[in-house]
Amino acid sequence: MKIRRVGERMSEQILDMSAKKIAEGVASRNLSASEVTSAFIERIEEVNPVINAICTLSDTILEEAGAIDERLASGGKPRPLEGVPFLIKDILQTKGVRTTFGSLLLENDVPDEDTISVERLKAAGGILLGKTNTPEFAHDINTSNKIFGTTRNPWNVNVTAGGSSGGAGASIAAAMAPIAIGTDLGGSIRIPCSFNNLVGLRPTPGRIPFYPTDYGWDTLVEHVQGPMVRSISDIGLAMHVLSGPDERDPSSLPNDGKDFLTAAKNNCPFGETRKIAYAGNLGGVVPLDPEVESLVKSAVKRFEELGFVIEEDCFDTSSIKEIVTGTRGFGMVARYADRFDAHSELMTDQLVGQVSAALQLSVRDVVRSEKLRTQYWHNVRKFMHQYDFIIAPAVGAPPFRLDEPFPTHVGGQAVERFQDVFLATYIFSVTGLPMISLPCGITKDGRPVGMQVIAKRFCDDQVITLGAAYEKVASEFFCRPEVDLSDVRPVSDALNTPNVFMGKSS
Repeated sequence: MKIRRVGERMSEQILDMSAKKIAEGVASRNLSASEVTSAFIERIEEVNPVINAICTLSDTILEEAGAIDERLASGGKPRPLEGVPFLIKDILQTKGVRTTFGSLLLENDVPDEDTISVERLKAAGGILLGKTNTPEFAHDINTSNKIFGTTRNPWNVNVTAGGSSGGAGASIAAAMAPIAIGTDLGGSIRIPCSFNNLVGLRPTPGRIPFYPTDYGWDTLVEHVQGPMVRSISDIGLAMHVLSGPDERDPSSLPNDGKDFLTAAKNNCPFGETRKIAYAGNLGGVVPLDPEVESLVKSAVKRFEELGFVIEEDCFDTSSIKEIVTGTRGFGMVARYADRFDAHSELMTDQLVGQVSAALQLSVRDVVRSEKLRTQYWHNVRKFMHQYDFIIAPAVGAPPFRLDEPFPTHVGGQAVERFQDVFLATYIFSVTGLPMISLPCGITKDGRPVGMQVIAKRFCDDQVITLGAAYEKVASEFFCRPEVDLSDVRPVSDALNTPNVFMGKSS
């Protein structure tokens, strides 16, 4: 791929721009799509060999950028994402660009159609840069697999970028693109956003249609797509493009008049209660690092400046581990049992362990977990009659070292399973409520910490507006790191890491 070099000062300016500013610059022809894409390609060449966040580049990036420039030059009407490069997690299909799911079973798979979100981003003028790394089939709190190896965190290359959208998180934090699309089942957007100091939205299931998929009625699994960015304005822009029904997804939501562009400008009214529940350790089921707790508590106080009353409170979370075991187990058997039977030797140890455990469950176990989940939902629903929002840590620990697959102790408590590390996010995933991850500070040793804000049912616009209001009073938290590539240490053998490389599309 031949690229036109961009002047150092101009290139840095482009890397710092939001997707919104890039689109405005290209639309006004103060920027060209070609110089924008060249700037990001140069950045990828500089940092990705170490960060290893992008696993496959598209072969047509510059051609698409050139076509946009020609279209605008001939009088074409600018689109919402005109000339904005974007990245897609490697479990979402991209036409003509390989989609591996981080698995040797699909190492050379090249889809013949785009997933709906990619269709919509392209139709809005976006340019697909490539695919971001993911653990195998997106089921781990680290981002590592047998094809591409381990993704490192731009804030500290020797700690985890999180999972499962860790490649997406690290790529945005390292300024390799202005926007990436991740997926979130148990916390796969919110965890890497927390670990990489980003903003990420887990919208209401069905808000962004999901196709192709083998499970159109994904009631027990609810794998949700969402944007990962550095600013609230880009959340609004992305949702403006991505949301809306599609007949190919029977679970997609109808249009309900949500204006996400307006919401991101802090122009959406809040509820009448003006109260926020701060759910610190989430009923005692989540181990909580003292420094994480301190940073989140301090950030929560910023909402008092916005006229909210903060109360420490939480609903009953005692059934969450059984709910997670059953609902997650259902997904594991549905999606991977046949592959496990035929090719378990090609799978990562983490996935083999999860599928093996899921196969031990009975139908009664799964049904009981769904019954408990229904009871749990009603507890949460009634709890939220008292509050407009809930705020909690996104993860109980800061990003942990890559020489360990997960922290064995957090806040003085032993951690037995990696699932327990992301329990804070799963507690809310099973409700189907919309939620956003927001940055709330950096630990003394330079590791980012994030919090999640949860809104009432279908109120995606309100959680975005609250994020916009928070961004104005806590702007110092919305920053990217100075990436230091000079001290790269080995990762744990448990992460199944091959030699680091970046593949091209097939």
